[in-house]
Amino acid sequence: MDERGSTILCVDDDPEVLDMLREYLTSHGYHVVTATNGVEAMFQVQRCLPKVVILDLFMPRLGGLGALDRIRRLDSSIVFILMSGVPNALEMITEAGVSVAGVLSKPFDPAQLLGTLVEAGVTPPEVTPAPPPPSGRPSARRRVLVVDDEREIREMLVEYLQGKGFEALGAEGGEEALRRVPDFRPHIVLLDIAMPRMMGVEALKRIKALPLQTCVVMVSGLEDVETARRTLAMGAADYIAKPVDFAYLDSVLEAHTFLTQI
Repeated sequence: MDERGSTILCVDDDPEVLDMLREYLTSHGYHVVTATNGVEAMFQVQRCLPKVVILDLFMPRLGGLGALDRIRRLDSSIVFILMSGVPNALEMITEAGVSVAGVLSKPFDPAQLLGTLVEAGVTPPEVTPAPPPPSGRPSARRRVLVVDDEREIREMLVEYLQGKGFEALGAEGGEEALRRVPDFRPHIVLLDIAMPRMMGVEALKRIKALPLQTCVVMVSGLEDVETARRTLAMGAADYIAKPVDFAYLDSVLEAHTFLTQI
């Protein structure tokens, strides 16, 4: 696929959203460029000639609809996907008579975003899947179990890790994690602290009691940082704050996959 065919311009005034979009789409083979407002997006369109523009509907300086109109004057072939945290965004787009490939709600669903791109004919480059491991044996690739009751966060992290070459699985809570750990034998467990039924602290205790050299990294919201620090004394190897900084996540994974042997 030529570079333009896989180039996506993501436009949002929220840097965390841009980071998530960049990491997720890059992990699927797309070439991603970003802009923080409509004016900057205009320059990026002329410079990079993207195939797709993913555009926040409400931004300072030049809003989503204004940017869409001006970008279309530059190149009418560009595919547009709009994103918004406003519940009635779809109705607003319909009333405005604007034709786009899709309108997604924030926080975005990674699977829905990828499906919208594919439906618009913008497919990622072919990726040759890794062969499955022999039956009854864990994969030789580094394995990460993501434990989080928030489906969107769990799926996003799993997708990101798979794009980085890890074998990654998700579990929606501590009880499911304990069922998966003995067979999956993860090198690293990314364990959310605040979960219903079984909290991350209790799940940490039970995982560390298993006869495995599994490294547990706690994942915490801002309100859980002190708890995350206390879990270090309970056997946790590290902690990562939400929203996840992917650059920091990479450094944590690199350090602990190097040190962990199973």
